[in-house]
Formats: sequence, structure tokens, C-alpha cells
Amino acid sequence: MSNKPRAVDGVDLHWLDGKAPSTTANASAWGVPWAQGEIDRSTALALTTSDGKNVPVQSWPLAYWPDGSLKWTGHAVAADTALSDTLHLAPGSPSEPANPITVKQSGSTITVTTGDFEAQIKSSGTTLISSLSVGGSKKFSNGQLVVKVQGQPDEPEANDPANIHTTTANVTAATIESDGPVRATIKVTGTYKGDGHGEWLPFTIRLYFSAGSTAVKIQHLFLFDGDQAKDFIKGIGIQFDVPLSDELYDRHIRFTSASGGLWGEAVRILSGLRRDATAALLNPQFEGTALPAKDSGSWPATITAGIDTLPTWNDYTLVQLSADHFDIWKRTSNKSSWIKHAGHGVRANGTGYIGGAKGGGILFGLHNFWQQHPRQLDIRNAASSTANVTVWAYSPEAPAMDLRHYDTVAHGLDLAYEDVELVTSNPAGIARSYELTLKAVASTPARQAIADFAAVVATPPQLVATPQFYHSHKLFGGRWNVPDTSRSGAAKIENEKSQLLDFYVAEIEQRQFYGFWNYGDVMHTYDDTRHTWRYDVGGYAWDNAELGTDLWLWVSFLRTGRADVFRIAHAMTRHLSEVDFHHIGPFAGLGSRHNVSHWGDGAKEARVSSSTLKRPFYYLTADEQIGDLMRYSLQADKTLIEWEPLRKILPKPTAPTRVRIGPDWTALAGNWFTEWERTNDTKWRDRIVTGMTDIGAMKYGLFTGYTAAVGFDPDTAHLTDEGGQFQASYHLTMLFGGGEFLMELVDTITVPSFDSAWVDFAKYYNATSAEKTAKYGQNFNSGGFGYLYAKLQAYAGERLNDNNLKQLAWNQVTSSTTGYFSSPIDVGGVNVIEPIKQITSLATNDAASFSLAQYAVLAIAPELAPNSFTGSRSISYAPSLLSTSTVAEFDHSHEKGALLFSLDGKSQPSKPKRSFLKRVLRLFGLDK
Repeated sequence: MSNKPRAVDGVDLHWLDGKAPSTTANASAWGVPWAQGEIDRSTALALTTSDGKNVPVQSWPLAYWPDGSLKWTGHAVAADTALSDTLHLAPGSPSEPANPITVKQSGSTITVTTGDFEAQIKSSGTTLISSLSVGGSKKFSNGQLVVKVQGQPDEPEANDPANIHTTTANVTAATIESDGPVRATIKVTGTYKGDGHGEWLPFTIRLYFSAGSTAVKIQHLFLFDGDQAKDFIKGIGIQFDVPLSDELYDRHIRFTSASGGLWGEAVRILSGLRRDATAALLNPQFEGTALPAKDSGSWPATITAGIDTLPTWNDYTLVQLSADHFDIWKRTSNKSSWIKHAGHGVRANGTGYIGGAKGGGILFGLHNFWQQHPRQLDIRNAASSTANVTVWAYSPEAPAMDLRHYDTVAHGLDLAYEDVELVTSNPAGIARSYELTLKAVASTPARQAIADFAAVVATPPQLVATPQFYHSHKLFGGRWNVPDTSRSGAAKIENEKSQLLDFYVAEIEQRQFYGFWNYGDVMHTYDDTRHTWRYDVGGYAWDNAELGTDLWLWVSFLRTGRADVFRIAHAMTRHLSEVDFHHIGPFAGLGSRHNVSHWGDGAKEARVSSSTLKRPFYYLTADEQIGDLMRYSLQADKTLIEWEPLRKILPKPTAPTRVRIGPDWTALAGNWFTEWERTNDTKWRDRIVTGMTDIGAMKYGLFTGYTAAVGFDPDTAHLTDEGGQFQASYHLTMLFGGGEFLMELVDTITVPSFDSAWVDFAKYYNATSAEKTAKYGQNFNSGGFGYLYAKLQAYAGERLNDNNLKQLAWNQVTSSTTGYFSSPIDVGGVNVIEPIKQITSLATNDAASFSLAQYAVLAIAPELAPNSFTGSRSISYAPSLLSTSTVAEFDHSHEKGALLFSLDGKSQPSKPKRSFLKRVLRLFGLDK
């Protein structure tokens, strides 16, 4: 790598939103890349502010180069430190925090201490956190996980109410992952059980503690291993107790809204009475400070005499059942009715408080509160000596989760673009997580302090580097650049890409892509007639990152530094790594193709679960949970024996199973690559080298096999030639991030025969018939989508120092009419339920994959960027992709077949595929 960044120069950091936050609720973590050979595990790193002040920082390895030097490092700063707009990380001695964390384990209890704060975590039993204390005073106790489940869905027509069971979590292990001095991390695992339900829902929880902070961040992930026809989750959350000792009029309840507002009342309210309580009492009660003593002379006699006749408000609920409305309820007891108009608003941001002016209590904040509705906050027994709080990640006031498929029959590929089987349309092994922050306080915080806490829980501050720094490290394939608008053609593309990102950011809000299971995903293809996404049409509904949507967003962030793009990429990767991914069960290690149900499609694919596409999230944020989930993908090797991707259209292979070189082997090799760089364990590298060597020895290289399908032995990682080359499309081979991964792979591992085959594939995919015949002895149709493979054409030009190939890549980019979208238009009146803005013929496939192709061509050959474009820039989606000389593959095995075959008359499909071919031709109007 020429002009590689030097560790001695360090890295300049800044907060994602441009300015330092006013507060941070917990430790902030991030990742930094390093050039090969620059630092190793023994290198100490120090953090300083822009004015040279030292900031305590904790560092650890995230990934290694092949020589053992560090490729990525993770870092954490304590809460309410590093509040400088810019910081600098470089080799040096880190400073120690004033109140370093200590972690000790005795028996089944782990104790975390910093300053006068102490937390006790259990490693077994039904209690997760036994106590949080400040200054020796307990503010929290008996923290437990709870799930409500019923045996039937909530049906309006049902005559009998559902029988709801409550199951509590049983902790089976707790491990100290890091013990300070800046940040401590405790990993807890277990399952749920109880009330007539067997052991189920395995979970992983991480507890994060920060030096000098009285807060704990709880990250809770659960895996669904229930029966979709019998287990309907009615609520899931965390419950705990808060000791109370203040007078009822000095006990305070707080809820916050996403607009920055706050609802705050006392358990016994003195305002609004017939007799004036006076400002001496009303002002401190409103602000949350202690009232004067009753004998201080500040209390009107009428108030003192009658205070015990006033109601005591014992129970409170904030419930957000949709993205656009929440209600606050309160009542005096469970023998009285709720007042359900105590407060309301559009969006609550998930923070509440229960405690006293003198005795303190607990602040609690649930991240992504309205985005992942339905959510709920319950406070009970606020008038007693012990209040009970339940933070519901899924509200029991909402209909129970129904994870069944959206229909009981399949709708087929021809019309609905769907591949469904009863056995595979199954949520077995999917996951979901939520993040809760608790903060123990010695007294009721000021209203603004609570709002500030709520704001950083809702939008956690994130440290990042500049696009220029990320670009200098050639991250994730490296063929992308920082936007350069010096040539008008490039400027036009950059403007179009920026506007497209703007639209997708806004579209998530406009179309309400929110909800417990939905948040983070976007839709696949637009329906111009109905002016909506094809939310109910088979494989055109949820996107599931088809053709690399997640990679598009992450690369877009890396090259621009846009905070809004970072956050939708973050939410998407969280969703993909949980909801679209089968972590355990029959499909362990595989993801689900796009469908009306996130997990409903019959195609279970390694490309969806591939850890390479999760790496940007992991390395930029140092998030341990994503690290765990990436490891689940390693199970795909064995799972593919049963769920071989072309099992429906090809005979059983001679090898144990079959994979396509892309997107299957690239996904598997990406999993191994990720594990190799994270652990420095060369057994994973060896599996990759085995496959690279096998491909390099095959006569046709990456064009080997029927749609690049080859035999695969999961035990040895060997690939074998099963024949069938040039009989079907290769157009999906290097999409889904596969091309970017192989660019990075050959920059890291040298296998000359594979490298030669890889460059040949990049060169010849878009080659002419004469060039293909000269190289391979026959002409064949690669499969269309030349505009998406422009990135590989440009890459071949880079590798071969061939400007003609680079120019041909630019010609693909500038002449394509697919992937360019018109400006949004307004649609209103009786054509839609509410006025909207739409982009006609929008398809996320093209938005993502063509953007990645353009990024690569812009980066590899910026000097060839045109000063103007010629030809049409109109929208044209799927039908224009096919002509009588174009081949396209749908993307994998579907019912009775998966591919579109050569339509030039030269390569004939085998007999099992003829009926499918006819259906596909009819679908695209080519059967006439």
C-alpha cells in the first residue's frame, strides 16, 4: 500500500453530529483502522482534546493483519469526558480516570465499583442485577427479565380471551469481558422459563459500566426458538424495584418526548387546588426539589390541614403503540380506573424517572423507543415504600406478536417473485435486541438534566474519523473515494447520489418503516400504480439488503461522513443481523431472501447473513453484540449441506453440497476472513486459501459451473468443478458485496492462480463476444447487468493498467438508463390516503448496486469522468434489463427453477428447466 497512513501521525476524531454532546449517559465506544505493521498489541494509545488535555481512554484489539499487527482497534471514553468537538488518538501513554472501575467476582455475584457507585450482577438465578447503589444507598433492586406469552393471536373475533403466561429469565452464566479502567463489560446468558412454558428464548445480555458514572447500559438480545403457531409473545422487557422514602409530595414521576419536552408530576400534587399552596411549595414541587419542612412556616395552614385528603397517584403508564402517538395514564390504585388523558404526544423518546427529591431514584431510557413501537413504560406502587418499574421493549397493550407467515399458500415466482415453502417460511432462530440505560441518582434531577439524558439515550453520541482518513485506509475493498466534483460529469453523479440518499432517509419517515421487527429495513420495489411500495407482493416487499443495500449505505457514510446515513446504516445492520438471520435451528447461519415476511422466503442464503457486510458496523462502533452475531454465520458451512442453494434445479452434486462461487462461496469466505482477522487464527485463512487455490486451478476460473456453482466440502473447504459452465447467468456472482470483498481479499492474501482468474472475471464479464471466444473458446452471455459490473471492468483496468477498460466502464455508467431515477414528484388527492412524494419506478436493488458501481468507477478512473452526459437519463427498471440477447438470473433456487437462461439460442437449458424458462419468458413479455 503506497503512502500508507502512519500511526505516529495519529487520527483526528470528531463527534458524528459535528459538535460534542452536552452529556454522555455511558461510555462511548468506537473503532479505528491502522495500516499494516504500524502498531501491535503492545502499542499504548493516548487521547487528547483539541487544546491538548489528556482524556482517559481504554483500547483493545478488534482485528489483526496477517503479520500480527493491529488492523482495527476498539476504544472507549468514560461518560461525560471527551466533551470536546475534536480529539486526537495517537501512540502514547493513556491517562487514568479519576474514578477507575473495579470488577470483582465472589461466588455468584459480580460487583462493579466506580467512585461511590456500586452494582451487583448475578451469574445464576432469576435476578439479573440485584442492586445499584450510590453512596451506600440502594436505588435499584431485583432487576429481572420478563416475557408474557399466549397460545393464540389476538383476534377481534375471538370469543375467549387468550391465556397469558408470564415467564422469567434464568441466568445461567455471567462473564467479565473487560474490567476497566475506563469501561467494564459483563456478558450474561440464559433462557426463559416458567408458568407452564418450558425453557425457551435463549438470550445474551451485556452490561456496560463507565468510570465515574452511576449508569449502566443494558443490551439485550433474544433468539426466537418457539413455535410460530403456539407462542405469541405479548410483552418482553425488564422489571425492577426502586426503594422510596421521601414524602409523597416529594416523589416525582417523569416522562420525556422526542421533541425535548417533559411530563412531570408528584405522587401527591399540590397545584390546582381550591386553596393556593403558594409559590414556596408549588415551584420546588414542579422543579423536583424538596419542599420546605411543614414546620418551616412556608406551608399555608389550609394545605397542611388537608394534605392527607388529597389523592395519591400510585400507578403510571406511558404507551406508544405507533410511531406517531403516545399516551400517559395514571391511577390511584388497581381498584380504581385509569385516567388515560393525563398526557399525550406524538413521539416519546423512552425515558422515565421514579424517585424522591432527597432519596433519589432511577432514570431509565429505552433506545429507539418510538421507532421500534409498540413500547411501554410502567411505574407501579409509587405511593409505597417500593415502586415497581417495567420497561417494555414490546408493549403488552399491543396485539401479541404474530410471527406466522403472511399466507398459508405460496404465490410463486412468475407473478409474485416469491419462493415459499411451509417448512422454510419459519422464524426459527431469528433474533431481536433492545438497549436500555439505567442511571442511579441521589436526588431528582433537574428537568433539563433529564431531557439531556433522554436525548443521548435516544441518539447515542458516536466518535468517528474523517472520510479522508477512512479513504486513506482503503477500507472494505477500497475502491471508493471522497466525492470529487472537479469534473462536471462526476459532480452530476455525486449530486444524484446525494439526492438519492436524501430520499431514502426521508422515505423511512414518510412510509413509516418502523416497528419492533421492521425498523432498519426498507422496501425492495415500488408500485407506480398504487403509489406505494410493493409491501404485499412476494419477493418485492421487504428488501433484506438485496444486492448490497447495507454496503451502499456504509460506503456512502465513509465517503461523506453524513450522520443521517450512518444512522440508517446502523439500524439496517442491526435489523439484518437479527431479524433476517437464522442464528439457531434448522437454518442456522443463513439469512432469508426478501419477502413480505422478513423471514418468510424459502430461499435461505449465506449472502444475507454474511459477516463481511456487518464489518463496517462492528469496526466503526466496536459493538460486541454485532461481533457475536457475525460468528453465528460460521454455521452456514454445515447448514448448506441440507439447504444447498440450487437444490431445486440441479441434480445432487458429487461433493457433499454445492455453492455458487458468488454469492455463496464469497459469503462463506467472507465469514472465514472476518473470523481470521478478528482472532488471528490461521485455520480460517487456510480455508480461504484452499478455495482460492481450487478456483485458480479450474479451467474457467470464476466462470466455472452452472451459474458459477461448484461442489463444496464443508469439512475440508475444497471446491470441485461440477461442470455446466456457460449454461446460465452469472449476473449475481459478484453482487451482494462479493466484488468488494474479493478486491480486499486479493489485497490481503496472495494466490497467483486465483488472482489471475479473478482479474479475468472482472475483465471478461462485460467483454465482447469475440473477446470471450478468444479467451474461453466459446461465446456466452454473462447475464446482463453490465452497468453493475462496470466496477469490475474499471477494477480490471486498474489491475492491468488498461485505460481502455476504464473507459468502457465509464461508458457503462453513462449510457445506462437503469439505476437513474427522476426527481421526486408530489402525489395527492384521491390517488393516495395521504399526500406523498414518490420517485417513479424506484427499486432499491438498483439504487444500492448501481451506486456501489458508480462509487468504484469514480474512485478508480476519476480522470476519465466525463464533463457531460449523453443519452437518456430516464427511468427504466426490470423489463429493460432483458432483451433477446440478455440473460438474467433471479438470484437463487426458487420453486422448480431459479434462472433465466441464454436467449440467444446458443446455450439451451436442460430439460428440468424448460417449463420454468417458459414462465420467465412470459413474465417479461419475451414469449411472443
